[in-house]
Amino acid sequence: LTFTLLNLLPWFKKFHVPTLTVPDTFQLAGGRSFLVGLTDIPNNCRMLCALPALLLTALFFMDQNISVRLVNSPDNKLKKGSAYNLDLVALGVITGVLSIFGLPWMCGATVQSMNHVRAMSETRLNKETNEIEIERVTETRLTGFIIHAMLASTVMLLPLIKTIPIPVVSGVFLFLGRKLMTGNSFLQRITDAFAERRRLPDNNPLNLLGRKKTLIYTGVQVLCLLGLFGFKQISSITIFFPAMIGVLMSIRAFLLPKFFSEDDFDALGDPTPV
Repeated sequence: LTFTLLNLLPWFKKFHVPTLTVPDTFQLAGGRSFLVGLTDIPNNCRMLCALPALLLTALFFMDQNISVRLVNSPDNKLKKGSAYNLDLVALGVITGVLSIFGLPWMCGATVQSMNHVRAMSETRLNKETNEIEIERVTETRLTGFIIHAMLASTVMLLPLIKTIPIPVVSGVFLFLGRKLMTGNSFLQRITDAFAERRRLPDNNPLNLLGRKKTLIYTGVQVLCLLGLFGFKQISSITIFFPAMIGVLMSIRAFLLPKFFSEDDFDALGDPTPV
């Protein structure tokens, strides 16, 4: 808020801080009508769109399942049952309706979903492991409804939203991402790599598997992460990003088990889903 107010001051304009680009009134891109003219698209273009559509379907499927599996993790101690098939049906119906109107598609919103779970959690310190554990989660649909109602109400604040600097928005997402990293086994292994083994708990991967094996597995993950980041920097091929997620899944499912046992995966904090 402070940075947004500073950016409105005349003497601050000389820094040319970019702000969000939004219209003054609610409208669709280019001033088009709400319904997409599907009949105006040539048949050959429809055929060419089939491949990107399949890739997007794979992306929606993986993004949705990754998000709901993280939310339904046993560590969160949720009482409600899972409904993976029903969630996908609802996502498919919503995506179809949004496509007809040319509106942005929904996604699993992994970071926001996990932060929502943590915000609704009651935690305690485990004195044996010296780690924060979730005792219970308040499970309600009310908070989700209120959050999205508030998001919808921002349509009435478009003139104000366009004054928000882009660095502020980026900082919010950076904060959410950093907050979600707490307790991540991958990042924990990276930091533990610089610690003395005798200062680590007995159940740490470095003590269970040894430094060499732990660093090899973590190094493979780092290389995969760098590969994804480099892939996304090439805008002309980013549409094939879902295929890269499939490559990572293949590496985990078929390649790594040749070098690591299931007990190794458990020790590394990356057990095979059942």
